[in-house]
Amino acid sequence: MEVLIEGPRERRGYWMCSYKIGWPEGAKVAEARGADGVQALYLAMEAIALNLYGSEYHRSGELYWQKPGKGYGFPMPKPARDDLIGDDRELQV
Repeated sequence: MEVLIEGPRERRGYWMCSYKIGWPEGAKVAEARGADGVQALYLAMEAIALNLYGSEYHRSGELYWQKPGKGYGFPMPKPARDDLIGDDRELQV
């Protein structure tokens, strides 16, 4: 599986950052929007974390980065931080 993030781009009055998660059953392509490029990028990374942690691959233990149980390295929105595992939990609490 591959995660790709495009650099932020300015649109009519907002910034957007597109991302793609290459799931085995097909890619999920989406975008996050923010008031500036940094916010758009950060919101895209949070959206990726929500998708990864909310996936059946995470629930079944099939999804991992570097080592199983260590987390995925993306920031998680505060309301969902109880779901974090491994290094993600230690670094974001």
